[in-house]
Amino acid sequence: MFEWVRRQLDKIGSPTLDWVQVEVTTHCNGSCIYCPRTVLRHTWPNIYMPIELFSELIPFLKYTDLVYLQGWGEPLLNNDFFEMVRICKDLGKRVGFTTNGMLLTEDTIQRLVDLQLDIIGISLAGTTARTHNQIRKGTDFNKLISHLERLCKIQAEKKTEVPAVHLAYLMLKSNFHELKEILPLAKRVGAKQIVASNQTLIVDPRLSGEAIFNDTIRTDYYRKTLEEIKHRAARENIIFDYHGPGLDDASVGCRENVHRVCVINVEGEVVPCVFTNPVLCESRELGNAKPPCYIFNEQSLPLRGMSFGSIRNESLTRIWNKKEYAEFRELFDPETRRKPGQTRSEMPQSCVKCYKRLGV
Repeated sequence: MFEWVRRQLDKIGSPTLDWVQVEVTTHCNGSCIYCPRTVLRHTWPNIYMPIELFSELIPFLKYTDLVYLQGWGEPLLNNDFFEMVRICKDLGKRVGFTTNGMLLTEDTIQRLVDLQLDIIGISLAGTTARTHNQIRKGTDFNKLISHLERLCKIQAEKKTEVPAVHLAYLMLKSNFHELKEILPLAKRVGAKQIVASNQTLIVDPRLSGEAIFNDTIRTDYYRKTLEEIKHRAARENIIFDYHGPGLDDASVGCRENVHRVCVINVEGEVVPCVFTNPVLCESRELGNAKPPCYIFNEQSLPLRGMSFGSIRNESLTRIWNKKEYAEFRELFDPETRRKPGQTRSEMPQSCVKCYKRLGV
């Protein structure tokens, strides 16, 4: 009887989400120079989300149309990944994930196509092997492109357009010039959408100079180039989206859409975004109680995790409707009328001092 009542209450208070992001592993077969798990590799917690924990989410996936299986790791390393996709598809959900592409063997591609996966994001840091491989160490550009061409062939054979290929290009000062060749590459691999993003979580101080938004002398050049690519992409019926390249200090929004989405981390914690994932703070040197740090406006600041509850202990509905979580989301809701200064004063410092809030 009690369980039936609980389920009914969950239905009454259930949220409507744009998407739910689920971190299925923090393991990775790459060593990208900018990634926290590379910089903090000696103490990084390598964890897989077990299928039993993922199953706890099943009743709450009805809240959203899209489930994105992604966090601080390579999703295909989780042996239960295909079962997770199948569960979501059986519930009628759209499913996507982002990969470095090294595990896209023919068998893997066949399974993803047969499961009717909706979106496959491909991480890029260049349009040549030399540049991409130097930044995304442990991956191979030529092998990645070969895998995507194989995906195109299999899709043609099966007469299907899923999964849709999205290219996720990380813009750095040293690779920005290669972004000009992204459209020919997109057409080559059948990608219909490109997202050019910034290095917004800087955990290695030596990489601060790679962030294009810190290169203020060339802001106009970056903006003009990005707009030119966007116009050319539109003529090719390709969506090109980018963030920045300049900072908006007055902004009180968030690129992570935290008022309409949530992230379930690898341990079942419900967090606003991957940047507040407690996993980042678990990586500590032996005997050192200080949390790892990130760089913001030339300051070194501690990474602070933020969790509003765990699906191991509570329903997602109950967590979502907690007073402290509702108040946090309200700070980022564009329909909430507040003065920017007041909003920023009420935000957690990890959000105030985050480049995502500043429009990049």
